[in-house]
Amino acid sequence: MLKSFIYQPVTETSRPFAAAAKTCGFAEKGYVEDEYFQTGTANVYEENPDLSPKVLYPDAPYTTRVLIRRPADPARFSGNVVIEILNSSANIDIDRMWVNSWPFFMRNGDIYVGISSKGHVVDTLKRFDPERYGPINWANPLPDRKPPENNHFLFLPQYESGLFWDMLIDLANLLRSDCPENPLSGYKAGKKGRYLYLTGWSQSGSYIARMIRSFHTQVQFDGYLLAGSGPQCAPMNAYCPQDRGRGGIPSGSVLGAPEPVIAINTESENRHTFWYGDFDEPQFKFRTYQIAASSHDTKYNLLDYYGEEGLAELERLNIHNAYYGVDGDPLDYPYEVIFNAAFYHLYRWVRDGVPAPHAPKIETRMCDGPSGDPFGSYVANKVDAFGNCRGGIRTPAVDYPTGKYTSFSTCADGRVMAMFGKVNPFPPELLKLLYGSLEHYRQLVTAGCKDAVSEGFMLPEDVEAFIERVVADAKKRGLS
Repeated sequence: MLKSFIYQPVTETSRPFAAAAKTCGFAEKGYVEDEYFQTGTANVYEENPDLSPKVLYPDAPYTTRVLIRRPADPARFSGNVVIEILNSSANIDIDRMWVNSWPFFMRNGDIYVGISSKGHVVDTLKRFDPERYGPINWANPLPDRKPPENNHFLFLPQYESGLFWDMLIDLANLLRSDCPENPLSGYKAGKKGRYLYLTGWSQSGSYIARMIRSFHTQVQFDGYLLAGSGPQCAPMNAYCPQDRGRGGIPSGSVLGAPEPVIAINTESENRHTFWYGDFDEPQFKFRTYQIAASSHDTKYNLLDYYGEEGLAELERLNIHNAYYGVDGDPLDYPYEVIFNAAFYHLYRWVRDGVPAPHAPKIETRMCDGPSGDPFGSYVANKVDAFGNCRGGIRTPAVDYPTGKYTSFSTCADGRVMAMFGKVNPFPPELLKLLYGSLEHYRQLVTAGCKDAVSEGFMLPEDVEAFIERVVADAKKRGLS
């Protein structure tokens, strides 16, 4: 139960962690960024056989933080409120869906809301600013339980991640309401006023699966977009073992709801998620999108977005965003345009009843592992003559490639970076043989963008910047 939602002022010496106002030019673009502390009580749940929640411990006190980015002028509000379950995999709040699509959100007039998803980020927040974040509280009310085994989710006994479900429900109910405590109460558009979309990246995608599977009767969002993840549900509480086989119905491969659901995967995940396909049933709406030439992390969303100042700040917190590959350059495929298009289609599906387009899947094949290993078979992506994957959602950057894109990279000590891919640029001689000149390459990319727009996976507003970015990469790699 929500008790308070309190604004946290920005001063010369105190500001939110992962603030975007400076990075994204809020002052020039008419946006504002505010941080709030949400305080209340939350139940800790355990899981019934049908995935429904059963109260294990009632009314544990909590305080968490919420970031809100919105148009300064309520008249610019689109009606769309995108709530991101901030990713906590690096023990910090990562607003990856914002990083991927912030230009789209801002030009559209959307409101973005980010909520911390785990107590694991508390220590980092308090190291960042102990005075500002002193009140944050995810204390474990049942610390004497047996720690989980075989669980790839982080476990720290002082925090209870299972508090999150009621935190999110409290937030959604607040943002739906017109009560004075709701900072969005003055933002309305159209008959409904505000549409709420739940989104999340990687681990946070499993939180969306859990919300759909276990808490759908307690809170309804208008639409869902998960990315970089599969259909598995996050554990109901910090001490639950994760059963990867129980994520979906009928066999861990399907996710859907009466509200539209879109799942986006890069090459880093597409071989492991095994989505059955798309659905258009009244009570089960789902699309799966797989992006060619992509990886979980990219040069843009792990390095370029933060800039030197942001990366240095993360280093001070012992967080290392870096590319350690020695067999290529950090993958720089511009897949952000596809995320923008996916949000656009989700909005239309929710608000106008126009189903999102279907998309081709990345082509795969089964490969045999080492001889004598009964579990050695694995799924690999089929590739074309250039070594780039076949199928999937494509743009001119992969249809007219200037390099070979791989979803992983290798470090000097032999370790594999499974989530940060690489690009091996083509030599200038090959680029000249393929495309002749930079001007001809521009013509090919421009024509290809028209096809991508007509197929629905690039928005007209993104075309010009996309062309300039892809052509600049070709020039950098030696095409003249």
